[in-house]
Amino acid sequence: MYESMVNYWAVLVSALVFFGIGALWYGVLFGKAWMKATGITQESLEADKAETNMVKSFGIMFISSLLMAAATAHLIDYLLVVFPDSSAISIGLTTAFWAWLGYILAYILTAPAYENRPWSYVFINGGYWLTGMLSTGLIVGLWR
Repeated sequence: MYESMVNYWAVLVSALVFFGIGALWYGVLFGKAWMKATGITQESLEADKAETNMVKSFGIMFISSLLMAAATAHLIDYLLVVFPDSSAISIGLTTAFWAWLGYILAYILTAPAYENRPWSYVFINGGYWLTGMLSTGLIVGLWR
């Protein structure tokens, strides 16, 4: 019978790394492009700051990061049982990529179709999730 061997410290660290990547991604690297893609202006951002509970927003995003990291870790753990001769890093990166492609990118692709978002929205958000999930796959794969 399969018994989970997930390292929850690796899950926590990868969630923190994923969260940190988000701060860099949307704050420094692609913040202005993301604002343009979502139709947010500097003025509307300033106006929303008074109404937005940032602790709640960041808390929800961190929980999202933890859920993604835990789910990815469990997939990696199970696939290491199925493919015992494969390296944990290889399984980690491959699992993260296919989960991203099949679930995250497939979902984000609906934005141009139904939300009238530009393709830059797909590239920015999809790139963030790909980078974050690959970092999770790497951390979980390394830290067995």
